[in-house]
Amino acid sequence: MTTADRSFTADVVIVGAGSAGCVLAERLSREPDRTVVLLERGPAGLPTPADLDLRRLPIDDAAPHAVRHDTDLGVSAARGSALGGSSAVNGGYFLRWHRDDFGSWPAGWEPDSIADAYDELDAPVRGTMGVGPVPDDELGDAGRAFERYWSERAPVRPMTQRWPVVGLNRVLTNRRGVGRRSAADAYLAPALSRPNLRVLTGHTVDRLDTARATVTGVRAGALGVSAGEVILAAGTLGTAGILLRSELPGVTGRTHARSLIAGEHRGLAVSYSRRSPADAGMVLPTVLHTDEGLEIRCYRDDFATYIRGLPASGPIVEVTAMRHSPVRIVADDARVRMEVDEPDPDTAATLRTAADGIVDMLGAPEFAGVVVPGSVRIADRAGFSQHAWGTMPMGVRTDWLGGVSGIHGLRIVDGSILPGSGRSGPHATIMMMACRIGAVLAQR
Repeated sequence: MTTADRSFTADVVIVGAGSAGCVLAERLSREPDRTVVLLERGPAGLPTPADLDLRRLPIDDAAPHAVRHDTDLGVSAARGSALGGSSAVNGGYFLRWHRDDFGSWPAGWEPDSIADAYDELDAPVRGTMGVGPVPDDELGDAGRAFERYWSERAPVRPMTQRWPVVGLNRVLTNRRGVGRRSAADAYLAPALSRPNLRVLTGHTVDRLDTARATVTGVRAGALGVSAGEVILAAGTLGTAGILLRSELPGVTGRTHARSLIAGEHRGLAVSYSRRSPADAGMVLPTVLHTDEGLEIRCYRDDFATYIRGLPASGPIVEVTAMRHSPVRIVADDARVRMEVDEPDPDTAATLRTAADGIVDMLGAPEFAGVVVPGSVRIADRAGFSQHAWGTMPMGVRTDWLGGVSGIHGLRIVDGSILPGSGRSGPHATIMMMACRIGAVLAQR
């Protein structure tokens, strides 16, 4: 999966072998006469079962399958850098968006087509990503207390239902045993033997090659690939970096402070001390979705349990605003950095009110065996969810298939083109989007 070639041509080059790129590579290489090159900055080879273990998050500074971007919050933004991308390193959360989250999506995204694409991924038994709810015996004591508390106060999504509800939602997870089932496992691995698909690892794309208003290929160090179409699937941060370094007319300006505006999910953490160590298991087994557009996340344990080298700070319940909170993505050599403002006053007030409610929850009888009395505290500042999205939204800066307005030969298929925010995390929806777009493009 590596090559000594320094320049060649393909019909399509896909940048990023992550959650979307693996789907697109498999879809588009089904036609044997279409040559497809898939470029990935991460190392060669599929991540091992140890790498995919859901009981840890391999995104520390020394992790071989992650890249970290600076932010002004004092913590970095981690992204997958491997075959499978972030699906090979994240927490395994695989919830759909709510049905009414698609109101701002352009024509072409009708409810039946969205449901069919989700079904490909998460349908019981036949779904490609091995999706199922976290089992009862993996909830952990905090998860069980959380569900007991909220099942008396809010609707509960049935375990067999795939669409989330405003209420209590047991997390659906893409897994095989205790390991993540990545997009590379589900889509790329079965296609690797196709002679028209070439996968090149260890290549970070520096910029796009252009001629007037047409993208003609990509440049990754000394490697150049010319193509009839370039598809950026490097994730919102990775794709932003390529766009910003390429300075495309009408996409980014030729200014010193090159930047793009993205959305993020801002969250306020409520931490506590445990009476006894938590059982091992996946990081986030259960959540609550509220009428105010919040996702309340009951994490199993301290993040230091999952990420090597992270200082212990206590387990948390995070109150997260799933509506748009803007951040600025700024070009910074080979990577990008995120500039994050404080949430607007309404969002800040909503987060604080909900966090006060979580303090009450952690003091309730359901949590008596979990929480050390007097240990509960609310963070001084809102954090973020590592869910940047929407720099090049469909219907505004791209068409419904990710084609970039005013630029020929360039398409974007990743979180960059989400036209709005959902009330669940974006992973399953980005893969759904890649399934739908890939199916349409494969017929062209």
